[in-house]
Amino acid sequence: MKKILFLTGLIFSLLRINAQMACDSIFATFRHWEAQLEKLNYEDPELISLHYLFLQDIQREMRKFEANTLPVMHKCMQLDYYDAKAAYRKVQYKANRLNEILSKQKKQVDQLFYQRAQEELSFQDTTNALYNLDRALQFNKYQPEALLLKARLMLARKSYQESVDLIHLLYTQAELNEEMEMAVSDFTIELYEELYSVGDALVKNGHAAEALEVFLALEQFCTNMPSGYCNDDYYRGILRSREGVYESYLSIAREAEKRRNYEMARKFYQYAEEYRKKGEVTE
Repeated sequence: MKKILFLTGLIFSLLRINAQMACDSIFATFRHWEAQLEKLNYEDPELISLHYLFLQDIQREMRKFEANTLPVMHKCMQLDYYDAKAAYRKVQYKANRLNEILSKQKKQVDQLFYQRAQEELSFQDTTNALYNLDRALQFNKYQPEALLLKARLMLARKSYQESVDLIHLLYTQAELNEEMEMAVSDFTIELYEELYSVGDALVKNGHAAEALEVFLALEQFCTNMPSGYCNDDYYRGILRSREGVYESYLSIAREAEKRRNYEMARKFYQYAEEYRKKGEVTE
């Protein structure tokens, strides 16, 4: 019997000690939450989504506290219940306010990265501008402003195929308002004129391999555009401006064959044959 009473007393003593420890840690818990909330960043797009998740963890802890501890906190005799409750409501309000801000920011992370890209370009830093555009497109792969700006940068870097691919996405996937439609249309004309003039220059200088790259981009451009930027003779229109048209057709065809682009090779062999049949070539 004495052993049972001893064990019962020990259990109650341990419960009182645990309860005392729980009471003593309440304000420390509030301070811990405050410190975690202070570290949350709602301005840096690199951190917004991650810190939003951190906040959800903190708020889960707070909801657990409110369900399990707050209703019995008045039993902590060494605490002023109303002071403790007010301290909890203060940190809860801060967490709720941060949740509102981060929830809003999380929905526009792509736009924040796009704005960063523009800032980098103002310092002529195209490398970091492209990094931020890629990050914007990771969050919204059809963000029209980011797609158009990246297409411009790719054109400036002479990455013609990528620029064409981006414009195709703008026309087929992105939602464009009237202002963006006009901007995309203007750039489309600029892109076509650049491809045409570069192809013309490469052919004149006998650079068949480089010319073929431009022809491939030009073909996709002309095939996929929703309106008629090109006529059916866009290859031959370039090549006619050069002496030795027949040899130019053949050189492009052979280069295409080397790369196993047999459809492109077939077209240029056909152009060469048509040109020969017109009697323009001396046997």
